[in-house]
Amino acid sequence: MTILRNSFMAFVALVSFASCTKYEGRGGKSSITGKVELTQKLYVNGLLTGQVIGLNAAKEDVYIVYGDGDLIYDDKTECNYDGTFIFDFLQPGTYTIFAYSEVFNPGPNIANNDDDYYTKEVVKQTVVLTKKSSSDIGTLTLIK
Repeated sequence: MTILRNSFMAFVALVSFASCTKYEGRGGKSSITGKVELTQKLYVNGLLTGQVIGLNAAKEDVYIVYGDGDLIYDDKTECNYDGTFIFDFLQPGTYTIFAYSEVFNPGPNIANNDDDYYTKEVVKQTVVLTKKSSSDIGTLTLIK
């Protein structure tokens, strides 16, 4: 009976240690902060005028991918009025933060704007967090 009980206790201890593996994601004490700025270019009749306006990215969506094996984002947040954002309560690990730029592409017909279009391009940064750490990724500059 004692051998059986000791074997059972060893099994429970082994299973409990194996189940304590922490993966990237929510539930930790680390955080990632940053800021998003918008750069807007002024176009007239499909031509760049050379004027550029810089703005804080209020209400812009910022996405996070937990780990390096995911193909889609795991969570998102919206920038504050001054363009700042935070992802908090994260486990240690690797994270990718990204947002989308909208790049204007003028069509070949300059006189007619009907063939102009926009494409979305990713602006991203990868961060490795340790236990109870905070990382400021600085500024992500988006083109709109």
